[in-house]
Order: sequence, then C-alpha cells, then structure tokens
Amino acid sequence: MTETEKQLIENIHPRIKNWRRAYRDKNIKNISITYAAMRALAETRDKTDFSEDYTGPEDRSDDYGIEVDQTDADLLNLAWQNLSTPDTEMLSVGTHGLNVRTAKLIILLYTFAPEGAIRRAARTIWKIRRQDIDVWTKDALIFFALRVRFFERINKKDCKHKQKCI
Repeated sequence: MTETEKQLIENIHPRIKNWRRAYRDKNIKNISITYAAMRALAETRDKTDFSEDYTGPEDRSDDYGIEVDQTDADLLNLAWQNLSTPDTEMLSVGTHGLNVRTAKLIILLYTFAPEGAIRRAARTIWKIRRQDIDVWTKDALIFFALRVRFFERINKKDCKHKQKCI
C-alpha cells in the first residue's frame, strides 16, 4: 500500500464515524415501569436517597453527544448511494478481484454493522479467507475515499454556479 492510499484511509475514518453517528438508529434504553413507580412512591415520601438512580450515560453509545456534521454525512451518503450503477457494478476495484457492488456492501458493513460482520459475510457469502477480506476492505475504503473526493469536487463546482449546495 502506498503512502497516498494510507493517507486516504486515515482521512476517511473520522468522516465515516461522523456518517455512522448521523445515519444510525437512535436507540435509547427506557426506564422500566417498576423503577418509575418506585421512584414516584419514594418522591411522595420525601425520600432523597436513590441508590439505584437512573443516570443515563450507559444507555447510549460512546460517541453520544459528539456533534454531527450533517452536511459531510449527507455527502458521504450520496457518494455511497452512487458507488455503483447497473452499468458499473461488476467493474473491478483494486487488484484483488473485488467488484464495485461488493465494495459498496463492504463499506455499508464497515460503517454500520457490528464488528465482525464483514468477516462473517466473507466466510458465508463470498467464501474467502480472512487475509483476503482485509485487503478487500482496504481496497473498498480507498475506492470510497476517491469517490467522496470526486463528489466533493462536483459539489464545489456546483456551488460556484448555484446558490443551493449540499
């Protein structure tokens, strides 16, 4: 891997994390009905010590509260949506036999799926070895970073001529 490719991957990682924060499901744990009833009873008795008080942070992910750059997330989402078209989805990406459609799926799994989902898909869907999926993931990230860069340049050109930009 060249220095430029390493730099592309390093630069796309924080943007992918931002995209994940912007587009993931926002699941928040609920307080149980029993706990709410016990808390209400305790408050009516002027009780102030709640040893099992609900604090909240454990019900959210580690990146909760980090500001989301929605414009950048929308740009990455647009670039991902346009990674493949019916004419291009079987074109090869990189030098390891990865096609555009599979690269798009790898980017989706890399961004939103739990850790290990790519390896599981590699074993069950693509029937490839662990070493190969690591190479495929790098190729897919480089391809995605280049596509994002392409969409950024298109967006800059459009912004010069139009008032409304992404």
